[in-house]
Amino acid sequence: MKKSTIDIIVMVLFVCVLLGMIIQLFPLLEDVIENRHDESSVASYVDALGWRGPVSLVGLTALQVVLPIIPAAATGVLTGLSYGVLWGPLIFLGGIAIGNIFVIFVVRRIDNIFAKRIKHNPTHKSLLSKEKLDRIKRPEIVAFFLFMIPFISGAGPYLFAETKIKLWKYIIAVLAGSLPTTILYVFLGDQISQGSYTSAIVMGSIVVVALVVILVFRKKIITMIMDGSGQDTESDQDSIQDS
Repeated sequence: MKKSTIDIIVMVLFVCVLLGMIIQLFPLLEDVIENRHDESSVASYVDALGWRGPVSLVGLTALQVVLPIIPAAATGVLTGLSYGVLWGPLIFLGGIAIGNIFVIFVVRRIDNIFAKRIKHNPTHKSLLSKEKLDRIKRPEIVAFFLFMIPFISGAGPYLFAETKIKLWKYIIAVLAGSLPTTILYVFLGDQISQGSYTSAIVMGSIVVVALVVILVFRKKIITMIMDGSGQDTESDQDSIQDS
């Protein structure tokens, strides 16, 4: 079977799976988007799902990775609100891992069809281009810090799918980088579920301030990460090509 035929089959399967996830999770997705400032109303819907609740939240988090327009913060807070600080992080991180594996596999398999859109984004072209990532000795370090920066991390799986980074190294870096924000989101949701609104407001304020600081200095932060991770010199690249 020709590679182009296989790519078409994979593309069709990807669209079918994506549409299936959207259809199955549409009620939950709609509630999350409409009630992003009042996740408690959505939590009652999740509780009513019974054993399907954790599965639905894993799927929703994975879908959030595939479609970054879904608010990650709302999904994370909802997870903590529904399942607390013990199971909440495991559910949220599980969805992040599945979503990233899904995107990396599909994008690489169909010749980076979706990743081509990222190349035309001036921000990613100047700071996190494929050429720069390919010259970095430890791209997993960049992935780790990238996923600590909300909003920018949404392009992570599509961006790194274009590189030669090993999947297992990438997933470990993603989970480690996502852990701090995951704990914050889940803890915030757990505090709301317990009626500790003062703690929730304080934690939410910390998150907002951190996001503002990160967004204001995002270019400097990314530049420091890229410089600190090290790049292959021309001699290193020549030796690699010769080998």
